[in-house]
Amino acid sequence: MRNSAYSKALNAYAVANSTVPPLVAVVRLYERAMIHLHAARDAAAARRFEDHHVAIQRAVMVFAGLDSILIFDKYEDVAWTLRRFYRRLIAQAGAAASRKDPVAACDSLISQTSFMLKAWQAIAAERGGPSTVVGAPAKGPHASVVGRTMDHAHGGLSA
Repeated sequence: MRNSAYSKALNAYAVANSTVPPLVAVVRLYERAMIHLHAARDAAAARRFEDHHVAIQRAVMVFAGLDSILIFDKYEDVAWTLRRFYRRLIAQAGAAASRKDPVAACDSLISQTSFMLKAWQAIAAERGGPSTVVGAPAKGPHASVVGRTMDHAHGGLSA
């Protein structure tokens, strides 16, 4: 059942982002993870631990989805660095609720994710895309997240 939920989440992101350039999709995924992490932090602060858990699981699905689409063919060292980053975030997120201060654990996750979000926004801006992509226009069906595999570790990030 867990794999089914994971597959549904990945498919939902693929459909939602099927007509945007890969860089826009990556930035949107980071933005979605940030939304979930902020919700997890707020839930932990309010001692709503079930809501905290649900929000953390949603953020983990985003990180797992980003990890699952890494391509190692051309820039293997970058892909491995990103894989370590995503898996470290996943491990930290999984342990957040059991930490002495789950709010601080979420703040740490937010800080790390925010740093990478800003980096991907800068890359998107450098490549001619918007520096912030909320509501960015689609650029056609050629930019399917799954179809083009969003090879964000393969150097093919421009639309």
